[in-house]
Amino acid sequence: MFSAFISAILPVMIIALLGAFLSKKTAYLDDPNLPRLIVNVGMPALLLHSMLGTHIDFLGMGKLVLASALALFGMVLVTLVLLKVMKLERRFYLPVLVNPNTGNLGIPIAYALLGEQGLAGAVIISSIIEISHFTLGIGMMSGSFNPKRLLANPPVIALLVGVAIMGSGIPVPQFMIRVFDMVGSITVPVMLLMLGRSLAHMKVHEAHWIRLFFLSLYRPAIGLSMAWGAAYLFGLTPLHTANLLIACCMPVAVLNYIFSTRYGGPVNEVAGLTFLTLPTAFIALIIIKLTVIG
Repeated sequence: MFSAFISAILPVMIIALLGAFLSKKTAYLDDPNLPRLIVNVGMPALLLHSMLGTHIDFLGMGKLVLASALALFGMVLVTLVLLKVMKLERRFYLPVLVNPNTGNLGIPIAYALLGEQGLAGAVIISSIIEISHFTLGIGMMSGSFNPKRLLANPPVIALLVGVAIMGSGIPVPQFMIRVFDMVGSITVPVMLLMLGRSLAHMKVHEAHWIRLFFLSLYRPAIGLSMAWGAAYLFGLTPLHTANLLIACCMPVAVLNYIFSTRYGGPVNEVAGLTFLTLPTAFIALIIIKLTVIG
């Protein structure tokens, strides 16, 4: 398990460190259009590729879909109360603490711990959380759930197009899947480079470290508790229970950092949480391994 976790996070850390180095030595990452490029071009392509490039039976795993949605809803309710008590702006902190990194971390870790049979469940849960990123995430951070404004966001348009194509059963040419893959593949590396840039310029003495450490513990804790509750209510199999627990305990998603940059959020705090939740997520994985997977 340790090697699986390390192999999943090492690329993340190395690319982020490269971003920190480049930000100190060059002006490559200073272009204010980079976040717009990622949000308006890279993310829609990445989303379409993840939706149309896999053949997963969503209807056949209805209980897992519903349990994933319930776990997210539970996290939203509890986190709203926490943010009110802590007097933190829910516009930015709610999506950061609710939507975990299930794409480039959750899926490979689930595959490593659960094997081939755990892959379909991991992809389904990740898809549900991606929908939350591009609805709850964009809606909260942009400051508006106005349908017209929400529908003006390219990731939301891509999400609706993907759902329409999947629902209609229209075959997508393989070359278009390849186009989405190639364009979308710029997204994660550039996001990580920008994350490293933010960490390199983070004013350490101004950071609220006690708050950050508390929230880094809260993220996997609330994820585990809500996932356990949802799995119990829907009577999920041990395999799907493990799938949901792994996904919900993952660290803060790098995607939240990009949205925070795009919409003027607390960039430094989100960047700090993205890294601080890595070790706390690993502790949560140990708990899952000992109590569920065995």
